[in-house]
Amino acid sequence: MADQIVLRVPREVVVKVVDDVEVADPSVGQTGTFDDELFDEDGKLIGSSHGSFRIEYVRPGDGGLLTYYTEDITLDDGTIHAEGWADFNDVRTSEWVHYPATGTGGRYEGLRGFRTWRMTGVRASAEARILLSD
Repeated sequence: MADQIVLRVPREVVVKVVDDVEVADPSVGQTGTFDDELFDEDGKLIGSSHGSFRIEYVRPGDGGLLTYYTEDITLDDGTIHAEGWADFNDVRTSEWVHYPATGTGGRYEGLRGFRTWRMTGVRASAEARILLSD
């Protein structure tokens, strides 16, 4: 039986964001970094995330703004690295996005899966899940 872990983060609060993105009119080359705090269903602080992103190119056909995200998540019981592509248009319109995640320490060491999230407040908050298994 495979180990499966689902971490629900109903509230992820942006503590600090530094970017040059014009949210109403984002464009290729714009970048940012962020520091977030992650809270569980009971409102308890369970960890933090530090990451960065860069809008890399416009997807032909639908105009998607393909953005590469990378982040390191530190939780009370281990660490996770997540990185991958998301459409910045989906991010700014609060659609769910996801990219690969790998456990790098503690209880998550060696597990693989996805980090999925959606913005609930621009430069302010998100809702997230991390799904991992062996």
